[in-house]
Amino acid sequence: MIRVCFVVFAIHIVPGWAAASDVESFDAFVSAFRNEHRVQSLSVAVAKEGEVIFAKGFGYQDHDAEERTTPDTTYLAASITKTFTAATLLAMEADGHIHLSDEFTTLSDWDGRCSWLAGSGIIFGGGSLEDGTVVGPVPCDQPLTLEQVLRHQVNGTPGTQFLYNPVVFGRLSNWVEENTNRTWREWMDHYVIDRAELGNVAAGWRDPDKGHVLTDLAPPFRFTDRAVDPDGVAASVLPNPELNASSGIIASAVSLAHYGVALLSEEIVEKSILERMWTPTTQPSGEPAPYGLGWYVQDINGKRVVWHGGWWPDAYAGLLMIVPDEGLVLAALGNTDGLHWGNPLNNARIQDSPVAAAFLEMFVDEAPDPR
Repeated sequence: MIRVCFVVFAIHIVPGWAAASDVESFDAFVSAFRNEHRVQSLSVAVAKEGEVIFAKGFGYQDHDAEERTTPDTTYLAASITKTFTAATLLAMEADGHIHLSDEFTTLSDWDGRCSWLAGSGIIFGGGSLEDGTVVGPVPCDQPLTLEQVLRHQVNGTPGTQFLYNPVVFGRLSNWVEENTNRTWREWMDHYVIDRAELGNVAAGWRDPDKGHVLTDLAPPFRFTDRAVDPDGVAASVLPNPELNASSGIIASAVSLAHYGVALLSEEIVEKSILERMWTPTTQPSGEPAPYGLGWYVQDINGKRVVWHGGWWPDAYAGLLMIVPDEGLVLAALGNTDGLHWGNPLNNARIQDSPVAAAFLEMFVDEAPDPR
């Protein structure tokens, strides 16, 4: 049986970087959140101005409550991988290996996959959202560019409508491998993981140099009926751990915080490229899109917030958020759905994440507008 008691292991706080009251308040919030949202194992790290100022593990990794969670516990980061993909492709372009204007639809199996997607009945192939928004089909007879795929502007008229489309996005890695004769892992390691010296990040479970990352992996749990199981969670099936452009990164919260620091310090890409990555296009309505290149982008009370969530249903959820002007990074990873807040497919609403909202209020002194 799973014990739901709260446990702290390997807490790390750097004094002087944030008010002690902020750290203590956030600590208490995360503890309560974990219990309320049934996150069996939860790891959180905060960085400010280049230093990790808070890192903590909450709970237990295993079913028998014998392996305590630590800041170095690892998780499948799911779609947070997309941020690694964006940095990799932009760095490749800067070195002349590719151009984001290159045609993605030259991919050898695109015709067959696009036809399957169009007839699959899933929303990424077209349809209507719950709010009535009509989602255009992916046009199988029109070219798409790498940039349009990176911006999730592939449904309907290419380059216009934003709809988060992980199915198409995931094939970016296949396009790169076909057009460069090198593996996607090699490119991602070269331009992101090795540049930032992210020793505790594995590029998929087959990463030959990162076995230690897998030994620290928290296995997944799913929610159950409390009337049947008082603990409310049970062991789940491990999702697909293969690396592609959409998912596959395996990391700890601390390593994701270091990744955010490396981005802000221009260790991975220079500032002009970073700005491009974190700048959304303009939609036909005249409003900015909610997404840049591989990152969600929002304005929260006048401050730019860039972020990405990760979600494997019935298994893992996570969040990586950066407030560039404040030099702040938040990384949170858990081994249930508990961190997932159901962000809309056609919008960005980081303010609906309880953890993100609490972080912004406590560390940035900005309570997000709930609208």
